[in-house]
Amino acid sequence: MKQKGLIKGTAIGFVLSTIILFSATLFADKYDYVDKKLEVIQKTLQDYYVGELDQVAMEEGIYKGLVSAVGDPYTTYYTKEEFAEVMEKSSGVYAGIGVQMMVDQNDNSILVTDVFPGSPAEKAGMLINDKIIGAEGQKLTGDDFSTAPKIIKGKPGTKVKVNIFRPSTNETLELEMKRENVIYPSVEHKMLKEDISYIKVREFEELTYKQFKEALDASEKANAKGLIIDLRNNSGGLLDITVDMVDELIPEGIIVSTKDKQGKEEAMYADEQYIDLPIVVLVNERSASASEVLSGALKDHKRATLVGKRTYGKGIVQTIMPLTDGSALKVTTSQYFTPSGVCIQGEGIAPDYEVSLPPELMIKPALEYDEDVQLQKAVEVLTEQMK
Repeated sequence: MKQKGLIKGTAIGFVLSTIILFSATLFADKYDYVDKKLEVIQKTLQDYYVGELDQVAMEEGIYKGLVSAVGDPYTTYYTKEEFAEVMEKSSGVYAGIGVQMMVDQNDNSILVTDVFPGSPAEKAGMLINDKIIGAEGQKLTGDDFSTAPKIIKGKPGTKVKVNIFRPSTNETLELEMKRENVIYPSVEHKMLKEDISYIKVREFEELTYKQFKEALDASEKANAKGLIIDLRNNSGGLLDITVDMVDELIPEGIIVSTKDKQGKEEAMYADEQYIDLPIVVLVNERSASASEVLSGALKDHKRATLVGKRTYGKGIVQTIMPLTDGSALKVTTSQYFTPSGVCIQGEGIAPDYEVSLPPELMIKPALEYDEDVQLQKAVEVLTEQMK
């Protein structure tokens, strides 16, 4: 047995030595180094790897590896399929059933955290806190969270069967629904009291400004005397949409400025028209990027009081650059600065009133008013400012 192992080891050593010598010859021209090295690696895998090779996946892996080696988590390579998903998400419109989901860490299930008004899911009877346990005959758990949307989404007009478990009644149901083009409600509005308007902004997408303006108009019609803007768990989005929203809230002045690699600076300004109401902004550890542009501008202009926890601290801007084959690069291209000239990268924005949620409430998809101590504090602060 030892002799066979020795022969096998010698053979492998010979093969490796041959490849190394062959590689050295190929790499003689330093300008061809990268291309030749890739050729050697590819040929070696083709000749010796015992499994099946997916050439397309290997090629995409080269691009992903190259970009990820930059070391910036926000600089990313998107395949054609991934880029299409990114563009669909940022548009605020997608073909599906109209729900938001998260993994319930308690039992590793897929929990429905929101059902959009008028959506196929609402029409079929799906409720918040239902658990999606299957779709199209396939069982689903929290381990399938990334693939579940691909099963459930589809062309408008086609049907999909979704299996749910409803904890409130301890029953399992199969709901059939027809997929539609669903508009993602990135803005939610309601009156908390007779004179306090509450606007929650989930993300900054293409339709967010329009939805935000509608919420402001509704606040005005309801004779609101104060405004709470909830940016908790809002990870950001489109900078131009954010600038348009800030323009509605501050008087004439700078909203945000950026500086690129060449040192070129660009500033964005608000005009003199704005809604003149006291404002409280709710933020937390997951309020990032565009959320920090909005909260930072309002704080620097003394147009809002911040309540909650220090924000995430993402003071850099990414630009998406489409490639000719349908793929794309997302590249960090500049830093942004609040109106006072501060770059909050890695620092975040400190609230005026720091209020923490109990850990067990931080993972709940929706909080009742009597347990949301951050919102209660926001109401308290705003009520005092409205006197």
